[in-house]
Amino acid sequence: MNTARIMALASLVVWSATGALAQSSASSGNGFYAELGYSPVEVYGAGGDAKPTGARLVVGYELNKNMGIEAMYTGTTTKDARVGYDASFTGFGLMLKPKAALSEDTEVFARVGAMRADITASSSGTSSDTDFAYGLGVQTQFNKSVYGQLDYMRSYDRNSISAKGYTLSLGIRF
Repeated sequence: MNTARIMALASLVVWSATGALAQSSASSGNGFYAELGYSPVEVYGAGGDAKPTGARLVVGYELNKNMGIEAMYTGTTTKDARVGYDASFTGFGLMLKPKAALSEDTEVFARVGAMRADITASSSGTSSDTDFAYGLGVQTQFNKSVYGQLDYMRSYDRNSISAKGYTLSLGIRF
């Protein structure tokens, strides 16, 4: 199954349950959340730069008001394919998410953890490895269960190939 189909299936599962989860989250507040985001990944290699677009799925749990833990998957939805060059990125990660409130509905956060990445930059080759990943972002509540997020992450930097970029996400608390 290709990455686009996996992300479409995951988004269907997450968002089909939105109504029921939104109703239960106001009363239960069990700390689980999920995010779906659009991510134009910047891939840098010895053979040049590329910007494949991707989707990111995050499932997390708030350990307390200042710390969360997350499992993350990012996959290419559209390759940056040019004559003689092809780039794609797929990554799985486990992150800690320390955060601090700026106001009642807005917070800043960091992500630190490990990312297992498979990167293809055709003129630079393919790289599959695990690397330290980190990022910074801001998150704003739209209501008690739905929020928006903008963040920047450096996901991978090994073997003369790196991947980083911004992600715009929509999240829901369960």
